[in-house]
Amino acid sequence: FNLTLSLSTLISITPLILLEFHPEVDADTVDWLLGKILTPEPLGGLDLLARVISRTRAGGAIMVVGATPERLLLEADEDLLFRHKPCCPIGGQAREVGDLGGTRPTEGVYGMLSSAECVTLVQRILARLRVGEGEEIQVFQQIPLLPGEPVMSSLSRLRVLTSIYPLHEAPLLQSLQGRWWAGWCGLKPFSQREHWQLLEDIRAYFGEAVALYFGFEGSLVSALLLKSTLSMFLSFYPLRLGNNLVFFTLSSVVWSELFLQGWGEKSKALQRDWGTVVTHQSHSHSSTAAAVPRVAQVTAPQQTLIDAHPFGKMSLRRLQHSVAFLTCTLCLSSILILMYLHLDGLVGDFLLREELSFLFHNILVYLPKIALTVAMAGMDCVAFQLSQGLSLDPEPPGQQSPRQQPLLPEVILSCLFNHFSIHFYRALVLNDLTMVRFHLSVQLATHLGIKLLSATLLCHLRRMRTPPGRAHQEHQSPVLRQITEQSNRPPCDTQTWSYLELLISYCHVMFFSGIYPQCALWCLLTIIAKSCMDLWHLCSGARRPFPRTSPGGNVLWQRVFCGFEALAVLLNSLLLWSSLEFRLLFLKSFLKQIKLTHLYLGSLEGHF
Repeated sequence: FNLTLSLSTLISITPLILLEFHPEVDADTVDWLLGKILTPEPLGGLDLLARVISRTRAGGAIMVVGATPERLLLEADEDLLFRHKPCCPIGGQAREVGDLGGTRPTEGVYGMLSSAECVTLVQRILARLRVGEGEEIQVFQQIPLLPGEPVMSSLSRLRVLTSIYPLHEAPLLQSLQGRWWAGWCGLKPFSQREHWQLLEDIRAYFGEAVALYFGFEGSLVSALLLKSTLSMFLSFYPLRLGNNLVFFTLSSVVWSELFLQGWGEKSKALQRDWGTVVTHQSHSHSSTAAAVPRVAQVTAPQQTLIDAHPFGKMSLRRLQHSVAFLTCTLCLSSILILMYLHLDGLVGDFLLREELSFLFHNILVYLPKIALTVAMAGMDCVAFQLSQGLSLDPEPPGQQSPRQQPLLPEVILSCLFNHFSIHFYRALVLNDLTMVRFHLSVQLATHLGIKLLSATLLCHLRRMRTPPGRAHQEHQSPVLRQITEQSNRPPCDTQTWSYLELLISYCHVMFFSGIYPQCALWCLLTIIAKSCMDLWHLCSGARRPFPRTSPGGNVLWQRVFCGFEALAVLLNSLLLWSSLEFRLLFLKSFLKQIKLTHLYLGSLEGHF
């Protein structure tokens, strides 16, 4: 029986995992790995389906690895196969991600295994491959693999394999995208059952980490909708002078506490329904254990445990990287801020001397602030990429690092300095809250404009881009065209960047909604535009990520948000004290108390 994948078999096998080789790897190494994958397990192989089908843009070979439904069912254990599917009756487990009721050729395996679980099982099988006794293989010149050495991790570490990623399953992906858009990108007022079913469908395709991110984003949108509605209502019907500042500040703290506690309980409930273990001591963050109960993870390869503390362990090398990173990013950001302040001062002096039309006057007023916002958004990207370059342990292709992002606290500090330092300088040093409110409105409107441009232009620009060899691709089979197209996409990063953007919007609300209540509405609109891009990026903008569990990452980001909630109390107190309205209210209340005390003492003297 020939286990090599033919083109006709390739269309029906799901899931498929792609292995991209370095262009300098010779054909003997590729053929050796292909033979090991095809060889039956009793003879030291994996008994999987595989085929070398094309080459990357750089010239390296691409190998496709898959498994039959029977092979996956044999690999899966009892708890994985027969556990209860959340939001779905036991008898209806044949319904797959976004399936609208039709049947599929592989309905049997998908009735008990989700797409993410199938990818996990194939990845687990690949991780078991070892170099056989007496085998000699030179992957590069004078770089051998020793007997008993794990093949996939060694080839990834040596960069023989430049990339490993699962192939998108087009029918499931299209159906999932359709349901996501039909649900207004997760914003439609579903019942709890329907909303949880949508998150379960995302988890069943992308894994738990992605599903928890979309659940967190949806909870934040719902919370911001309530807060922005209340803020806009009270801004049109304000309380007495100064009282609204105190009310908005206190309401932000209460709102944040309710939101974070609500999401914490919801995430635990979701993980209980999904069969994963919720713990706050140590968290399995294995890339080969996505969406699998704890019992099913026993046979998975050993992985490094996550340190859920955002600062991790501070070694000397990490301290050097941290100091270098902060020095570079904060100095560049400070230079940009000083240039903006100088330019803004020159524009102000020019407008005082010259009489300009209304249009040109507003262009000169808004342009420096818009330019600073765009520059700081660019600085965020620079900081993120620089932190990737300073990673202590470069992540092998196809592996998920135990820490979500190297130098995470430094990246957060850099991004928050970019967005908020100018506002606190004006508020606490210059005592100019009027300019802070104006600058915030321009900054948030610019952020929203960037998101809207990204949502409307990126998909069109991608369609306009003509990949190399387009004429040749038209003669290929559909699955080969799909593989070629997805191999040209960039790798999918983790949700760190997405969480950072949500954190920036959250901090805008927590830090400044007391003095500028409308920022809640701006942040709500920005996150809605961002949610339109998130699933598109996962489905059409990048390669499919390996599914991952996320108890550790979820706890880490909850701690980050809780930490900034505590910081917001102090910063809001300082902003309130710098407000003229609050000082007048405080002085008025203080004088009233003195007057009442004087009257009380006078009445006591008259009584005696």
